[in-house]
Amino acid sequence: MARIKIEDIRAEVEKDGWKLISDNYENLDTELVFECSEGHRVYVPWKKIRHKRECPICKDNIYKEQDGKIIPKPKGATRILALDQATYITGWSIYDSGKLIKYGTFETNYPNEIQRDNIIKMWLVSMIENWKPDFIGLEDIQLQDLGKKGNIYAADNVVGIQTFKTLAHLQGILMEAIYEKKIPYELCPTPTWRAHCKVNGKTKTDKKRSMQILAKKWFDVSVSNDEADAIGIGKYVSEVAAKKVEIVSWE
Repeated sequence: MARIKIEDIRAEVEKDGWKLISDNYENLDTELVFECSEGHRVYVPWKKIRHKRECPICKDNIYKEQDGKIIPKPKGATRILALDQATYITGWSIYDSGKLIKYGTFETNYPNEIQRDNIIKMWLVSMIENWKPDFIGLEDIQLQDLGKKGNIYAADNVVGIQTFKTLAHLQGILMEAIYEKKIPYELCPTPTWRAHCKVNGKTKTDKKRSMQILAKKWFDVSVSNDEADAIGIGKYVSEVAAKKVEIVSWE
């Protein structure tokens, strides 16, 4: 069998509207960087997609963005990417100098936690490379309930502890990805960004509904709970968090 050359791989994927970003190829196990026809970065060995091109981001994202187009950043604008991250549905929003320009959700349905986290990381890296944010806001995690007696090891709090650990793992992976891209970021505590946005309500459901109403009031958009929270986090980051640090532009 003739040895596969990188030029052969590049020509093959271009037939499907993909691009090969990598410049070096050694063998079928070499992890390569591709760009799918929708502009997402895909990190995968050639052996896994040589017969069938499949972008995990396109495959898993059942919620389509408004039009899928990347909006060029105006000169001098500060671009914010905000995430209400979760292991199944992640809400996101993008602001340019305080103006909401895009929002959506990303969903992954893999049953394995490690697979889900890896897909979300790939999606985030693709969002960073396509949208080129100057600052990123992640919602900080918090332990939701300590049980009736305030004992974190109580039987009625096992689910809460496991959820916290799962989200902590995901948060660490995303923080590492952002750090590798050398982009400043902040973990935004839920009570902090909600207080800034003046979210009302006693229960979790009430507060999420309040944020949806605020998003409609501010930007005239009807959004899901996850999108609404991402919009709220983005507003807080644009107006408070991002102003605390020196922004280094991509330009």
